[in-house]
Amino acid sequence: MYPSLAAVLRPCALFVVLLLFAFSCTAQFSRLDDLASQIAKEVKPLKPHLVAVADFRSLDGKTSIQGHYFAWMITDALRDRSKKKFAVADHKEFDDDLTKLKLSASTLVPGESLRSAAPQIGADILILGTIERRGSSYFLELTPVRTADGQTLAATSKSVVVNDFLDSMVTPFPENMLKAGAQGVSLPRCIHCPDPTYTDLARREKISGRSVMMVLISTDGLAAQIRPMSLLGYGLDEQAYYAIKGWKFRPATKDGTPVPTIVPIEVTFRIY
Repeated sequence: MYPSLAAVLRPCALFVVLLLFAFSCTAQFSRLDDLASQIAKEVKPLKPHLVAVADFRSLDGKTSIQGHYFAWMITDALRDRSKKKFAVADHKEFDDDLTKLKLSASTLVPGESLRSAAPQIGADILILGTIERRGSSYFLELTPVRTADGQTLAATSKSVVVNDFLDSMVTPFPENMLKAGAQGVSLPRCIHCPDPTYTDLARREKISGRSVMMVLISTDGLAAQIRPMSLLGYGLDEQAYYAIKGWKFRPATKDGTPVPTIVPIEVTFRIY
């Protein structure tokens, strides 16, 4: 269970990222943007009132944090592509609504169960997707479904290269690690912390907010392992992740000796 944001260390990781210094989005997000563009072209002729994207499932129907992340990224890109054409449900809010309605991932498949759930879902077009790890890539296949009658539109697919950020979501920390600020362990301090940059989409949407990472800081003062905790979206979490990888810290100490510690780090993106 994630700690509250109030418990996150802020002094060494609060950043104001200026719009003038924002650059292009990652190649990964560009590929997801292309996928969203294809979906928008497929959906637009139906003149939907509201489109929602469900968490992508593995081929055996299971959900995963990567499936949630990719669905969130597709939602952000689709919202950017669909302006003045159709509305797209906020992905986190949509997930929360499904939880409140007690609708599981197995319900959101074409057929009678989806038609029965359609009035509760609210969206008239639902984007369903599968995610499959194939070697060094994730293969995504997305299918728009009209919730009223279960009619499926043409599927669209794309491969996304696996990277450190995606793998970090499911890589556990070593057991019995010390936590900074507890049991006589001092707090590490960032001494070289270059700012992350905005993605093009986040810049266009003027997104401000916080991305939170749990970081294992080594005795050498390096970010030895990073795991996303609270996501902001729009590709900014990946930008924060790779920025932190390049930071240099004064390591935490216990009884005067440097020790590896796990500490939550919050990166704030803000556009003036």
